[in-house]
Amino acid sequence: MEKLSWIDELLYRENKDARKQKYKKIGSDVYGFFQDIAPEYGYEDREGQWDMACEIAGAMKNKEHIVVEAGVGIGKSFAYIVPLLYYHKEYNKPVIIATSTIALQEQLAEDIRKIEDILNYYPDVIIAKGQNHFICKNRSDVFFTMRRDEKFQRIYKEIDKGGVEKSDWEIVIPDKIWNQINIKEFNPVYCRQNCTYKDECYYYNLRQQLLATQGIILCNQDLLTINLQKRCSYTKEFITDKFQYVVIDEAHNLETKVRNCYTNEISYYSLTKTIEQARKMNRNIGSSIDMKIDAYYGLLDLVFANLELQISKQNDIAKAQDLEIERYTVDNRIPELNSLKECVHDIFLEASMQFGSDDSYRNKDYEIELAALELQEDFFTSLLEDDSEDIFWMNIKSDDKQGISILKCPKEVNKLTQELYFSDNNFLTILTSATITSGNSEEFIENYKYFIDNTNFPLTSSFIAEPKQSPFNYDEHTMLYYTEHMPHPSRERKKFIEAGVNEIIQLLDISKGKALILFTSKNDMKEVYERLKNKTPYKVLIQNENSSQNQVLNEFKQDINSVLLGTGTYWEGISVEGKALSNLIIFKLPFPVPEPIIDYKRSIAQNGLMEVSVPEMIIKLKQGIGRLIRSEKDVGIVSIIDSRVGDSSNAPYKQIIWDSLPIGNRTNDINKLKKFYDSL
Repeated sequence: MEKLSWIDELLYRENKDARKQKYKKIGSDVYGFFQDIAPEYGYEDREGQWDMACEIAGAMKNKEHIVVEAGVGIGKSFAYIVPLLYYHKEYNKPVIIATSTIALQEQLAEDIRKIEDILNYYPDVIIAKGQNHFICKNRSDVFFTMRRDEKFQRIYKEIDKGGVEKSDWEIVIPDKIWNQINIKEFNPVYCRQNCTYKDECYYYNLRQQLLATQGIILCNQDLLTINLQKRCSYTKEFITDKFQYVVIDEAHNLETKVRNCYTNEISYYSLTKTIEQARKMNRNIGSSIDMKIDAYYGLLDLVFANLELQISKQNDIAKAQDLEIERYTVDNRIPELNSLKECVHDIFLEASMQFGSDDSYRNKDYEIELAALELQEDFFTSLLEDDSEDIFWMNIKSDDKQGISILKCPKEVNKLTQELYFSDNNFLTILTSATITSGNSEEFIENYKYFIDNTNFPLTSSFIAEPKQSPFNYDEHTMLYYTEHMPHPSRERKKFIEAGVNEIIQLLDISKGKALILFTSKNDMKEVYERLKNKTPYKVLIQNENSSQNQVLNEFKQDINSVLLGTGTYWEGISVEGKALSNLIIFKLPFPVPEPIIDYKRSIAQNGLMEVSVPEMIIKLKQGIGRLIRSEKDVGIVSIIDSRVGDSSNAPYKQIIWDSLPIGNRTNDINKLKKFYDSL
C-alpha cells in the first residue's frame, strides 16, 4: 500500500475524527430518544427496544454488519428507524429498508412518519413496490379500445378519473383484466421515446426517484437482491448507489429471496419459443435450419414424455404414503437429453455463424435470441452433470407436457448471499426478525448457527446481538396445550386426521370458535375442513387459492366466532389482533417436506434431521405461534396437537422446541386449559 503524504494523512485523521464525533452524537441522540423524548410522546420504555437501537448505532459507528432477533412486541422497526434517521440528519445520504411484504412496507412508512413528527425532520420516503402493482395507461387504452361492452367501459371510466394502483379504485377490477392493463415489462428507454403518458406515469417517475433520491427507500427483499445482483455484475442498477446502510427486516426470508433471484426456469413453451425465434432469425438472414429444428422437436417431445413419467411415478409413491409434493425431483438419466443438448448447440452455431455476416441486410440485432439459445444449452449441460453446481426440480401447472417447468438454482446460495450483502465495502447490512434463532444453547451465538450457515453472515467485522425477548407477558396472557395420546402424524396419518378432528372440536368448544388452525399440508387442511364443517356450530372458513386472502381474513375478523384453516403464508403473513383470534391450533409440527433443496442441505450436513429439518421446523413453529399474541392486550391459548412434543415422546428435538418457544405456561390437561381460558 502506498504511503500517504503528510497532507493526505492529516486530512484522513481529520475526517476520521469528524466521523467519530458524528457517530458519537448519533449514539447519544439514539439513547436520549428512547430514554427522554419517546416517553414524553406516550411511548413506553421497552428495554429490548432501546438496547437494540443502541447496538445498531454502535455497529454503524464501528462499521460492522449486525444481526439481531427481536421478539414480537419489541418494536423493532422503531429500533432501527431511529438510528437511521439520526444518521440521515447528519449525512443526508439515502438509506434502504427491505421487507418481505407490501403490508410491512406501508406499516414502516407510518412508523417513519411518527418518528419524523417527533424529531421534526422530514426526509423523503419512497415506497418502491413492484411494477405489476401499477397501471399502464398505454396498455389500458389499447385494452379498453378493443372492448366496447358496458362492463369494460364502466371500469375504464373509473380508471380514467385518476389513480395508480388497483386499490385506488372502488370499482372491482378482476385479476384477468388487471393483468392486461398493469405494467408488465418496464423499459425506461421505450417509455421515454414512445409513451405519451410518461410525464404523468407514477411508476416511470418512481424509477427516476429511486436513482436520484437522498431519502429513505422502502422496498421488498426481491427488488433489493436483484439490484445488488446487477451491482455485482457491473450492470446498470435501478436504485441509487449512494446508500451506506441496508436494513433487512424479516431476515429469516433472506436465503429464500437470494435463491429466487438466481433461480432459472424453462418450460416446453419457453424452449419452443426460443427455437422458433432461431428459425425466424435465420430466415431473415437467408439461411434455413428447419431440419435441425425438426430433429429438436422430436427429441424435446421424448424428453418431456420422460419427465411426465417421472412425475406420475412420484405422485403414485406420494399417494401411497399420504404425502404431498411441493417440488418434484428430476432424474437426469433421460436417453435423449444429451442429444437434445447437442442439437441446441448445432442450432446455436448455425445461427451465430449466419449472424456474423457483414451484409447490410443482416445487421438486425439478434443478440437476445442468440443468448437465449446459449442459456438453453447451458441449462441442459448443467442438468446432465452428476456433480452439477445446481439443484434441479420440477413444478407442474397441468397434467401434460405444456404444464411442466424445470427449475434450477445454485447449491451454494450462502456464498451468493455473502457476495451480495456482506462483501461490498460501500455499505453495511442490518438484519432483524422475530424468528432467526433455532437452538437452545446457553451460548446465544450458537442459536444463530443455522442462519449464519445459510447466509455466510461474517463472524468477523460483524456484531451478533443477544436476542431481545418479547415484552409481552406470555405466561399470564396465554397457555400452551400439548397432546400425549395422538397417533403418529405420518406413519398413521388417517388415524391422526380422525383423532385430530376430535381434538380440534374439544378445543373449539373451549374458546367458542375464534380459532386459527395452521397446517403444513393442503391435503391435511382439506380433509380436516370436510370433516369439521358439519361437526361444529361455528362457521368454518378455509384458505382459498382462487380468492383474495384479504377477503377470507376480513370474513374471519367480522364473524368473531368463526374458525379459519390455513397453510403456507398463513404461518407468518397475517396479523389478527383482538378476540377474533383467541385460539391458535398447530395441527402438525411444521417439518419441511422432502424436496430437492432440503434434500441437498440435509445431504451435506452431518446430521440432516438436527442440523436442517429441526431448525427449519422451529423457525416456522415460532412464526406460527407468533400469530396469536399481536399486541399487549391479546390473550388466548395455543395448542400443538402433534404428540411428538409430549412428555412420553422420545423425539431428540423435543427439548429444543420447548426451549425455543416464548410460552413457559403449558399443560397436557385439556381441563386445565379450559380453566385457564375461562379465567382470561
